[in-house]
Amino acid sequence: MSTIFESIRIESQKKLDELRNELKLAYPEGDLNNQICIYACGSMGRLEMTEKSDLDLFFVTEDKGPQNFVIANLDKYLFFSKLYQINSRLKYQVPSKGGMYWDFTPKENLLDIGSRQEDYNNSFTARMLLLLESKPLYNENAYKKIVKETIDKYFSDYTDYSDKFYPLFLMNDILRYWYTLTLNYEYRRDDKDDANKRYWKRLKLKYARLITCYSMLACLYHKNISPDYVLKCVEMTPFERLSMLGSERKEIKDIVSEIETAYEWYLELRKEGPEWWNEPQNKIEAMTQADNFHNLVVHKFMKCVADGNPALRNKADVY
Repeated sequence: MSTIFESIRIESQKKLDELRNELKLAYPEGDLNNQICIYACGSMGRLEMTEKSDLDLFFVTEDKGPQNFVIANLDKYLFFSKLYQINSRLKYQVPSKGGMYWDFTPKENLLDIGSRQEDYNNSFTARMLLLLESKPLYNENAYKKIVKETIDKYFSDYTDYSDKFYPLFLMNDILRYWYTLTLNYEYRRDDKDDANKRYWKRLKLKYARLITCYSMLACLYHKNISPDYVLKCVEMTPFERLSMLGSERKEIKDIVSEIETAYEWYLELRKEGPEWWNEPQNKIEAMTQADNFHNLVVHKFMKCVADGNPALRNKADVY
């Protein structure tokens, strides 16, 4: 990877470690909070943070209590009060929508794959981001256990068909998540937003969110996929996955380099202030670059990856 990727990764890792230490001090072992697992997604999960990055966090509980509550209300308020103090002390942005998404997800909801409830209780998003771009922050043992149980759920038929198993269940969910992101973008697009916010939403969709989904889909276009292999991919960032694929398969190595170079443009653009969008030519350039990146990943790259496994290509349409 280039020096741009490496410098951003190093600084992001420092922020990740800093937050882990703060959480460990705030929630000591032996407390109620041993029931809770916290993981980071977004730019921290991808190790692509900037000075303006906020904390995109998920909170999973091992199970519900005897009265069917995830965590008692008072404990919940105390828990998130400490977290808000940490957020402020480390000078992250105020949580989006006043912390509306700071809530606990029972593990049983996370593993309730395919149910109607997951579309509105946020467990589908929590599960997809867990597999696609997460890093453990608190209670790493619980995090690893949840990741393994989630993967095992998708591989429930693996032992009977290991010699010809295709992870179509998981691939379909990743594609569903990508389509949900695009639909949500259209639904929530607000012409009243300033240009900086409006165009950044589109760029994040076309770059960061796209590569998060398709880097994992590309890894699943692999012969003899096993749960352990998927676990290995979950532990990687999106571009670590691409680097692995490029080193394994010569026919896609040049395309991976092309993707990395195109993504560097997006990483560098994040340094620009809102005034950058005031120039009409800049808007045209940004949207052209975004469309080109989409075509590069979804069509050129995925076609090359899929051509290497025609048996799976005939079962899964991902580009």
